Amino acid sequence: MGVKVAIVILTIVTLILLDPAYVTAYISINYEIVIIYLVSALTLLYCIVSVLMSFLLAKRGEDTPLTNCAFSEIIFATAGIMGWLIIIGIGGTISQRTIIETGERFGWIGAMAGLNVGCFLIIAAIFAANVVSEKILQRQSRFNKYDRGVYMQ
Repeated sequence: MGVKVAIVILTIVTLILLDPAYVTAYISINYEIVIIYLVSALTLLYCIVSVLMSFLLAKRGEDTPLTNCAFSEIIFATAGIMGWLIIIGIGGTISQRTIIETGERFGWIGAMAGLNVGCFLIIAAIFAANVVSEKILQRQSRFNKYDRGVYMQ
């Protein structure tokens, strides 16, 4: 959950760097700016829904299987990685083709997007490890109950 808070903070910083008055003064609004706004909005929506879902599942109890939630987290983290990788490319290209002040801002947007990609990689790794431990490793321990003719607990 701490990683998702970091993602929210980095996304808000990205939106602050993308000040509409500043952007429209130097660059005409085009699809690149819209993509940044769209990915940022979807990221904030994902983080809010995911945190609420984890709170609700924590209230249900400890023995709730989280495999379906883990699969959805892996899928959404992968989508987040793809979206923020696109923003890294947008920030890099705009920072190279514009004047110094605007280019510096979009360079920082690319840097924030890179940090978001790292956070999404961490989320995907955590939940992938959860799926591996619940579905593969626990299954092997259940099948190895009888080892060498002796009952093992």
